[in-house]
Amino acid sequence: MKRTQSIDLLRGFIMIFMALDHASAMIARVHFSEMWGVDFNEYPTFFWWLTRFVSHLCAPGFFFLMGMSIYLFAEKRKASDWSNQKINIYFLKRGILILLFMFFLEFPAWALGMSFSQVASTGPPMPGNYTGGFFLPSTVLYGLGMCMIIAGVLWRLNKWLLLFVSILSFLISGLYISNADPTQAFHALEHFIVVPGMSKGALTIYPVIPWLGVTTFGMFFAHLLLEYKEKFYKISFIAGFVFILIFVLLRFLEVGNFQFTENDDWISFFTLIKYPPSITFILITLGINLILLFIFSKLTEKKWLYPVQLFGQTAMFYYITHLYIYALIGLLFLKGTSIGIMYLCWLLGLFILFFICQWFLRFKKNKPLHSIWRMI
Repeated sequence: MKRTQSIDLLRGFIMIFMALDHASAMIARVHFSEMWGVDFNEYPTFFWWLTRFVSHLCAPGFFFLMGMSIYLFAEKRKASDWSNQKINIYFLKRGILILLFMFFLEFPAWALGMSFSQVASTGPPMPGNYTGGFFLPSTVLYGLGMCMIIAGVLWRLNKWLLLFVSILSFLISGLYISNADPTQAFHALEHFIVVPGMSKGALTIYPVIPWLGVTTFGMFFAHLLLEYKEKFYKISFIAGFVFILIFVLLRFLEVGNFQFTENDDWISFFTLIKYPPSITFILITLGINLILLFIFSKLTEKKWLYPVQLFGQTAMFYYITHLYIYALIGLLFLKGTSIGIMYLCWLLGLFILFFICQWFLRFKKNKPLHSIWRMI
């Protein structure tokens, strides 16, 4: 069994649910944003809440698996003829490429998907104080690209320093948010670095510091994968189970979520701050991801999971392509649609994506290792 197969399977699995979340926004015209410092919009039904909740696995999973992949790639290249400098430059180039994709491919897709909507946004207002004028928006690709550039240097740290960086990033984020006023105007750099929101000059939902901690935690886990080959997936399962137990304890104590949210029913209990990721959000989502990593390690030979693995192997191409597919389908539903129709459109999009990604994977594998296509 290749060690990366379970990583590809988990990445593909969460990308499927990422597509569901984006189909919700572009086709049903229903979307939610669990932002710090502002009131939550209530979920219309249990199934809308569940649709949103399963998508919460995606962002932490992406950053965590990116961290794992960065370290495993670096160690593999280091064992060949690549110098540390060449590895650093590779990740710098790949991070810059991700940022370019955001500007020139992702932004047009979101514009196509949302500009013609005849339904008011379901998201709450953002923290910060936007007074008009120029602002630079950013998406999850900004967080991924910047974290890849930084992690492309940090991969040489030992595992305990990587774990320390993870803990430090969550402490910085938590302390900053705990002492911030969501109605004040922030400097643009604050938004890009540590606090999600919108002020003059910036609109950011994935600032670097909190998500860098998830990335370095993935690098820490990649160390464990190489050091404890036979026990790694058992470690992953135990760690995930412990994370979930701590999450339950913190929610009953009503701490660790940046702001008070009642927990008198299932929906409110699992209504967590995602922007930036609160400690309770990180514990439950990474806990589930770690358990899923264990489960997929047992299923790597299952042929029926090939589409899931395919999506995981073509992650960046899948990401850009799926936005355009659901944006185009959404043009048929400018006033939104029911959750049932949205789910059917989501499945249709996955069916189309399978054949497109299959073609792209064959295309990419025929390119030399140094080709830019290998970075996609």
